Amino acid sequence: MPTLKDIQTFFHMPTMSEEGIRVWLWCLGLSCIFLLIAFIVKFIFSLRERRYYSGHVLDEKAIRNILNSAFDQRSNFEVQVQTAPGHRRPTLRCSPEYLGPSSISLEINGLRSLSNTWLGRDITVFFSVKVNKDTVFYTFASTVDGIRQPSQGICHIILPMPGSLENKQKRAFLRISPPPEHFLGGALWHNKSMPSPEKFNEIALWPLPELLSLSGRLVQFQVADISAGGVRISVPNSVVAERDLQFFTVEQSILMIDLNDPEQNQRLRFWLHCRVQNVWVDHSARLLNIGMQYMAWARPRKNPSTQESGTIEWLRIAASSEVEPLSNWIMRRHLEIFREHPGLA
Repeated sequence: MPTLKDIQTFFHMPTMSEEGIRVWLWCLGLSCIFLLIAFIVKFIFSLRERRYYSGHVLDEKAIRNILNSAFDQRSNFEVQVQTAPGHRRPTLRCSPEYLGPSSISLEINGLRSLSNTWLGRDITVFFSVKVNKDTVFYTFASTVDGIRQPSQGICHIILPMPGSLENKQKRAFLRISPPPEHFLGGALWHNKSMPSPEKFNEIALWPLPELLSLSGRLVQFQVADISAGGVRISVPNSVVAERDLQFFTVEQSILMIDLNDPEQNQRLRFWLHCRVQNVWVDHSARLLNIGMQYMAWARPRKNPSTQESGTIEWLRIAASSEVEPLSNWIMRRHLEIFREHPGLA
């Protein structure tokens, strides 16, 4: 600790000369220039990195960089087997195992073995990579080149190194109109029909929904488009007038939707706790459009003893601002539409 004598000596030191001030300013200026150059170089490399992670990637080095990132981040890989139209497409959930010079190896989750009939099968592979705070989704077409079983109960598939990767959009911002054959119905709770927060987990205690969408029976609203982070519904003007509906920004709603998952041959049900973002009238179509952002989401909670759905469990939105299971469903439907109608996607 400085003594009183040290402090007195400091205050009696001679002031800095003009030459010393000039040298100090030069040093300060050079430091600022150096920092500016470093910032520009970092920005250029950042732009270069972003180019690697977007669009249609053909460069071999860029492809390897992206796959390296996916392996380092232990991203999940989904392998979808190509089948004839109308048939169920089996999907394998895989973990990255080995990235070689000319091939990649994936470990199949929950599958002990795979028959040799899979060799040579055409597949589509999906995976994601986190770049800064964004999640970027990639896909590529491939074939099963090899099947290995390194130990009991573990199965690997070998794929050739892809010659190209395709990134259509970031999943959180990818919007589609749900194909009618895959949208099974929905319900909307709003205003007076909203359950109180303490009853959110007990559906039996909820009031009846404000609006229903039951295919072929009762359609009081439609899901115009849906993304992993939000949804837009359309309500006919006749329904708005009949039920005296009003929607305002910042209000909250709960949307329940039933979706068909053809890959797993099952129904997916989501409850989406939403905040109304915008409301506008489409006069030509005579529709009221409501855009909503997800705040939380819920899924059925299984009763371990009966395997039946009882209450629901609410989950937070992921850091990427998306409902991940819904995001996967949307991406698969988008790519399905793109393959069948390339001009629409």
